[in-house]
Amino acid sequence: MTSSDKTPTRTLAAAGAAALLALTGCSGGTAVFDFTEPMVEPAQSIEFRVPDELIEMSEDYAEIRVQESITVSSVESEDPSQCAVGYRFEYVDGGLERLLAYLEEEGEKDESEEERMAYALVGEPLDSIELSEDYSSAVVPVGCAVSPNDTENTVKIWFEQTPESGERSFAWAEITVMKSGDLFVHESEIIDGWQPDSDGNWIQVD
Repeated sequence: MTSSDKTPTRTLAAAGAAALLALTGCSGGTAVFDFTEPMVEPAQSIEFRVPDELIEMSEDYAEIRVQESITVSSVESEDPSQCAVGYRFEYVDGGLERLLAYLEEEGEKDESEEERMAYALVGEPLDSIELSEDYSSAVVPVGCAVSPNDTENTVKIWFEQTPESGERSFAWAEITVMKSGDLFVHESEIIDGWQPDSDGNWIQVD
């Protein structure tokens, strides 16, 4: 990919990031989802986090995790028939640099850094999204969901890790986006069998 190829995407990214900031600033706040219990009410912005307690219990993940939090917010789509979401990524100390090095070593060699990061962060090709130069935000178009239970029109977040082998993500969630801007957590999972018991304590099951 040449530098001229990258310019339109980065210009759009700046506009998308501005839209995300404006929307977040005027919204009624951000809901927090930490994988401990289902989210029953919709929100227009959701901050995803892996609980500190679970990070401490999963020593392997604590050493190789990449993101501190991922925030997904509904933003205005350029196509009025579609929806769109904005992502914000907060990285742990050294997490972004470790992910870049990991993808350079393990990723597709014929792809640029930006292309590898687009797939790693949001699972979409670079030319279909708006990705900021510092990889702290992205805007992704998505079909508007017919209902909160729509499984066809969703976006996904996942908490990256950089293992020598095995799963690339430690936790993930799938989100539906309504035309109204309401977001619903459709499905979520912690990898490696971690789940909270009925008392809210994290346990690992086979």
